[in-house]
Amino acid sequence: MWLYFLLLFAILAWGAHLGWRWKQTREFAPQLLALRQQSGELPPGIDEKEFTDLYLRAEGPRAATYIYVCAALLTLGLAPLIAVFNMIWDTFWQLSGTSPVFERGTLIHTFSTFLAFMGVTVLLLAAALRRYYTLTPPNLRQVIRNLKEAYS
Repeated sequence: MWLYFLLLFAILAWGAHLGWRWKQTREFAPQLLALRQQSGELPPGIDEKEFTDLYLRAEGPRAATYIYVCAALLTLGLAPLIAVFNMIWDTFWQLSGTSPVFERGTLIHTFSTFLAFMGVTVLLLAAALRRYYTLTPPNLRQVIRNLKEAYS
């Protein structure tokens, strides 16, 4: 039980670190805008809020956020997933005549539990990757090029 609390603490610490990285990225955007305007790479009329939003979209820790959300969902969802799997397993075991080969705790049950968890993990990661690559924002070079074109 204490191991689960340690895992929850690790997930919360990871989330706090990720939030801190997002905050740092947001705070760095105005400095970057000022530097790019001083160097002449960007025109002086660009709105700081607009640049900050575009910078966050392009350079924020998006991939780390997706990984974190998947890890948190799998960590917090492990116990309910196993409980649901065992309920379904027991139902089919009872309907099949309660063969001792398929009783809970046997090798076939343990392996099937592993396969079910891996299947859910693969489906979750596939959904996350599909969303990540579908909503891929432009990179910083493209943002700067687009802002130059729009404000020139």
